Amino acid sequence: EEIDLNDALANAGIDAVETDLGEYIVQLRGERPSHIITPAIHLSKEDIGQLFTEKFGIEYTAEPEKLTAEARSRLRAIFLAADFGVTGVNFAIAETGTLIVVENEGNGRLSSTMPETFVAVMGIEKVIPRLEDLSHFLEILARTATGQKLTTYTSFITGPRHEGELDGPGEMHVVILDNGRSSMLADPVLREALNCIRCGACLNVCPIYRRIGGHAYRSVYPGPIGSIVSPNLFGSAAGYLPFASTLCGACKDICPVKIDIPRILLHLRWKESTGKDPLKWPRKIEKARTGARRFAKTARHPRTVRALGKIAAFLLKPFAHNGYLRRMPGPFGNWTKYRDFPRPRPHKRPEPERPPG
Repeated sequence: EEIDLNDALANAGIDAVETDLGEYIVQLRGERPSHIITPAIHLSKEDIGQLFTEKFGIEYTAEPEKLTAEARSRLRAIFLAADFGVTGVNFAIAETGTLIVVENEGNGRLSSTMPETFVAVMGIEKVIPRLEDLSHFLEILARTATGQKLTTYTSFITGPRHEGELDGPGEMHVVILDNGRSSMLADPVLREALNCIRCGACLNVCPIYRRIGGHAYRSVYPGPIGSIVSPNLFGSAAGYLPFASTLCGACKDICPVKIDIPRILLHLRWKESTGKDPLKWPRKIEKARTGARRFAKTARHPRTVRALGKIAAFLLKPFAHNGYLRRMPGPFGNWTKYRDFPRPRPHKRPEPERPPG
């Protein structure tokens, strides 16, 4: 989806068919997936039944078992006739050169073993050092993605079939994709997002995603992690996504690899708003703290505060209308573009109470 592979294959005269059931359904509808783990989560069984009736000419049914059986029979014939298969990669082990493909339907295993030619496409961040590291990743991926102890199918692929072997492809090719990941790696804040294992847990708890759905993001990767990844993979066209968040922190709490998503979203908001890379944030934060300490010190002196209030009221009087500042000078101009700001007034001491009589 990220590199529009299906469209590229279609333009080359190749008929590409998605084999994951959810992916197959959204492909038939001409849509993108709405979730990175459950691509057709936005559809009801009635929607799918109507789709199969329109596309395959079968009698309408909304029973999941019958719909699954219909898709299985059609996809099985495609597996047997396919010239080559393409899958993604969940993990790649540097120590042994093994690719790990994790899935629940068996379609990944059929796509990688049945055709004569197999192509694996993976991002550079999928590499892990050693085989002994894998068990922990498999455990947290299954539990946070689907609530399973272990995914149904976990394939270890270390090359094409050897002489004398009956199973496996005759040719195997691995495409290692950068596509903006190196620039994320170079950023001391953004690089943390490359730890993502694509479990989808942050989408499931995000109040924004749950309200508007995945298609509203207009990106291959929706939800909190998508709001981080997409601007770096697809450029300014996805620059609005970091602002589609309440920064509630639910995504940070649920993330199994402890990515501080709200912090990275703030980082991207800064970059999108200023066009600058905030590598000097520690210095800026220290300046803000110094300013806060000076304000606290000034606030301990009521006479000084009253005097400053009078000066501010006098200076801002030309910008006021009907009790509100319709515009503010200098760097504060954007504030009143969308908000009402009451005009400051000089602080007056309350009149002393007079004794009765």
